[in-house]
Amino acid sequence: MQALRISTPYRCQDFIMVTRYTNLPDNKDKPFGGAYSVYDVETVECRNMIIEDLSWQERSPDDVRKEFLSTYMEWMPSTHNLIGIEKYTHACFTQGTTESFAQFYIRYRNKRLRLAKGEYFYHQMMHGLWYASGIDISSLDNFAWLGDEPIKEDNVVLISVPFSDTGDIPDYLESLLTTCDERNVPVMIDLAYVNIAKGLTINLEHPCIEYVVSSLSKVFPVEHHRIGIRLQREMFEDQIYVVNEENYNYINLLSAHLGAEMMKSFPADYIYNKYKDAQDYYCKKYNVDISSCVYFGIDKLNQYSTYSRGNDTNRLCFSRIWDGRMNECS
Repeated sequence: MQALRISTPYRCQDFIMVTRYTNLPDNKDKPFGGAYSVYDVETVECRNMIIEDLSWQERSPDDVRKEFLSTYMEWMPSTHNLIGIEKYTHACFTQGTTESFAQFYIRYRNKRLRLAKGEYFYHQMMHGLWYASGIDISSLDNFAWLGDEPIKEDNVVLISVPFSDTGDIPDYLESLLTTCDERNVPVMIDLAYVNIAKGLTINLEHPCIEYVVSSLSKVFPVEHHRIGIRLQREMFEDQIYVVNEENYNYINLLSAHLGAEMMKSFPADYIYNKYKDAQDYYCKKYNVDISSCVYFGIDKLNQYSTYSRGNDTNRLCFSRIWDGRMNECS
């Protein structure tokens, strides 16, 4: 019998996928690279107990899904001022945030994608795969960095808030959203980092915002369970909508149950409160600025250029140092 061949990501020396589509190094193997949830002892123990308890299977799939969505919609904004979040009444379970991103790309595939430099690498990788056959997307006609040219009517914007590169709210966010309002430019707001921060004010009332998405992957050690949510003020029927329908319920029910129970077990500011002192210590130790997101320190002096994400600052993530998965000297 012929041996089964397992496909692995393209590699040629150190030239891996992130490098291929962004022209930037992949730092996940470095001590402060990437952006990972902290494997906190209490959250890991809670996760394992929830997974081992199978009694949830006696409930109807629709009950599991609805409990997840209602819990998330109450939990996520509980330590922030998310202005207008209550108007996003159409909620769907998603496979992390990436499933929402894919549907956003599909819906607006004929528009010009606008990203901020330093944004989540996944967007550059996917845009490069779909449109560029593996070249740097900045050379494409249907892509432009925010700031390189004005927002135009045929654009579409995707931005993380807090911003992926800094963990802070971009100082240009309100101006950007106002311009998108005026020019009818659709926007997706990615709140994946919002619950590793605390006390933020984010205005979600702008008419241009079509979607608000978030995930538990940065908060709890559940990144491989793909637990996310997509919110809309007006429902747009697509693949995500269909699999969330009561007659289908094709969502991952274990992940939905796990997410709901994790949120019920820990307040939304649990990680922030527990690790804030550690963030302050490490930021002082490495002479970097404190980010609004508790895992990060932001280098504005270019002391750690290996952690560049294509912007003017370098982001250091401390979470794997705290839980022992990485050594500071590795």
